[in-house]
Amino acid sequence: MSKQAEDVPEKTIAEPYGFHKHRIPKTLSHPLKRSLLDAALAAASVFTAVAYVYYTSRQNGNVVLEAMFYPEQSTFRSRGKVDITLLPVPKEHRRATEQLLLAEGLPRLVAWLSNTQSAANVWRGTRHTLTMEIVGGILRCSDQ
Repeated sequence: MSKQAEDVPEKTIAEPYGFHKHRIPKTLSHPLKRSLLDAALAAASVFTAVAYVYYTSRQNGNVVLEAMFYPEQSTFRSRGKVDITLLPVPKEHRRATEQLLLAEGLPRLVAWLSNTQSAANVWRGTRHTLTMEIVGGILRCSDQ
């Protein structure tokens, strides 16, 4: 299988969700270890809400995590589930970013994931996004 960004990994029996990690320059680092993300998802019993996790190479300002829920009637492969994307940060900010995500971001993410499974049909009928960014050392979350 090609390692191009367009390729979408297939789930296996051993993995509860699809996973893809892009190579990044040595000056950058992904802000959260996969094992820490998995531990939070397992502790909150929300693995089934997640379709794919991407550790991407693209940067988007101060954004460090994006989670997107796709409506159940969507033709997209993740319909009724969530894709989580972690964006790289400068290597020197990785530890502080990880601490903010562990203390504030992951609890917010798992609560949001839990809501995707229990929300009413009206909510589940539209696309929703949870975006986390760090501005001035403060984690800001927006739910759209």
